[in-house]
Amino acid sequence: MRKFVFNLNSTAEYFKKKLLLNTLVFIVSIVVGMIFFHKEEIVINPTSQDFSSLLVNNTIVCLLIIVMGVLSFGFLGNFVLIANSVVLGRIIIGVFNLYGIVPLLHYIAPHFIFEISALLIATAISQETNKFFNNFRHQDIKIIRIKYNLIASITMFVLLVIAALIESNL
Repeated sequence: MRKFVFNLNSTAEYFKKKLLLNTLVFIVSIVVGMIFFHKEEIVINPTSQDFSSLLVNNTIVCLLIIVMGVLSFGFLGNFVLIANSVVLGRIIIGVFNLYGIVPLLHYIAPHFIFEISALLIATAISQETNKFFNNFRHQDIKIIRIKYNLIASITMFVLLVIAALIESNL
C-alpha cells in the first residue's frame, strides 16, 4: 500500500503542470460558456440513469479525449475538454437563471469533482504524445513514463466509478 501511495504521488508530480494547465483551461472554458449563454434558461427534467450507462458514457468521453490526443500529438484532446467545459458552463448558468443555486448543488456538485478530475487526467494523458513530436524536433529528449500513464489511467477509471455511483444515486 505504501508503494502504491508513493507511485500515486509520483504520478501526480509527473502530471502536475499539465493538470494545472488543464484545470485553468477548464475553468476559463466554463466561464466562456457562462458568458456566451448568460441569458439562457434551461428547464431541468431530472432523470435517473443507471450506474452502468453513466460509467460507460463518461468512460467513452475520457477515451475519446485520450484517443483524439494520441492521434493529434496532444492537440485535439484539449478540444473535447473545452467543448465539455463550455457545455457545462451553459448548463450551470441556464439552470441557475431559472432555479437558483439549489439544483446545481443537489445534482451537479456531488459528483462534479470526481468526474471533472477524471476528464482532466484524461486530457493530461492525451497530451503525453506531444513529447514524441518534441523529441523529433529538439535535442532535449522528453521521456514518456508508461508506468505513470497506467497509474493515471487507473486513477481516472476509479474516479469515473465513484462519479457514476454518486450520480446514479441522486
